[in-house]
Amino acid sequence: MPHVSDAAPLTRAELLDLMQGFKKTAVLRAAVRLGVFDALAGGPADAAELATRLAVQARGLRLLLNALTALRLLECDGHRYRLGPGTGPLLVSSEPAYCGGNVYVASSDREWAALGDLAGTVRNGGPIPGTDATAPGFDYWVDFAEHTTMATHGGAHMVADALEPWAAHRTGLRVLDVACGPGVFGFALARRHPDARVVALDRPDVLEKAEEHARAMGVLDRVEFLPGDMFDIPLGGPYDVVLVANVLLHFSAAANVRLLRRLRGVLKPGGRLVVAGFTAEMPPDQLHPHLLSLLMLSWTAEGEVPSAADCERMLADAGLPGAESHGRPGLPIRAFVAAAPG
Repeated sequence: MPHVSDAAPLTRAELLDLMQGFKKTAVLRAAVRLGVFDALAGGPADAAELATRLAVQARGLRLLLNALTALRLLECDGHRYRLGPGTGPLLVSSEPAYCGGNVYVASSDREWAALGDLAGTVRNGGPIPGTDATAPGFDYWVDFAEHTTMATHGGAHMVADALEPWAAHRTGLRVLDVACGPGVFGFALARRHPDARVVALDRPDVLEKAEEHARAMGVLDRVEFLPGDMFDIPLGGPYDVVLVANVLLHFSAAANVRLLRRLRGVLKPGGRLVVAGFTAEMPPDQLHPHLLSLLMLSWTAEGEVPSAADCERMLADAGLPGAESHGRPGLPIRAFVAAAPG
């Protein structure tokens, strides 16, 4: 019997929105890069005034401002433009909740170029020769470490909460944050536990950005930076906690199991290994993990976003069965906390 869906049928308007969604992204990217929202933070201005401030041509800026107004990011009285409701807190760089810099991650030049030929990537079954997000020099990870994503800090707090019942009775926690990126998963634990010390492992250029986050979060004096490759660098230890956040999607299941076994080897008896990141479920309950899998197809030889069951299976194959799964409403990532024997 054929499956009958109760979902509303696709409309022409929805299809058109899918077809031209990239144009909206292009408008936002341009506005952030040109500094439009910062320029309007002090109050309304017309296109000529803003063009002078931003050192751009007035006609092109006027057309961009009109598109931003149509997107409700700005408002216009017919002559002067001003920030739209809610735009300032999110897109003015001096605001505490600013996340406009995330365009350098969520819609980066690397992603823009890779997904522009997604049909070719799918046809070939992988990235064009010479593209490897896991290789040294892949500059996207510096931007990722600098700007983070909208889920990074929420995920870090979720992991700290998940570990709290176990960690609250321990002193002198030693934490290894593997391929740490911005480092906030480890730094959030350090803020929660004043006597915790963190070893942040990543590429040297990424660690420069992680150091900035450590300083901003007030934990720099309790962080050691370890430059190198997580698959072969001496890891030190032993550690109470090993964090593996947003890492497994870049590699095959077999490579991930090898990595997790290696990390298990530097855990103290009874220590905790935490895997955190997006999970891609079937049937899909979220779009982003499946888009991220296509990006991994474009950037890596064997990477894709694992399911929750995949994460638990890889941990079990690495000798860490029975991982606890943690999530939070409204947060698109999950955490799996596995206990080392002993």
